[in-house]
Amino acid sequence: MPNDLDPERFTLRQAAQARDDFAQIMDEFDFVKEQLARLPTRRDQAFVPLKIMFGSAVIGAAVVILWLEAFWRHSL
Repeated sequence: MPNDLDPERFTLRQAAQARDDFAQIMDEFDFVKEQLARLPTRRDQAFVPLKIMFGSAVIGAAVVILWLEAFWRHSL
């Protein structure tokens, strides 16, 4: 079994194939690292509920103000 992994027994073709395989694995590893870097962090996720609450409050206030403006203009 140890003779199977002896680096002196590899042919040039086997060494080139191993090098190509290693390069392909490293490319795939870099791709996975890039994808992981794009995931939102805990900090990003922590602010999502706050952004939703703030946005809802602003939209709700805008709707109330617009409704009051329309009500006052049509009632006078």
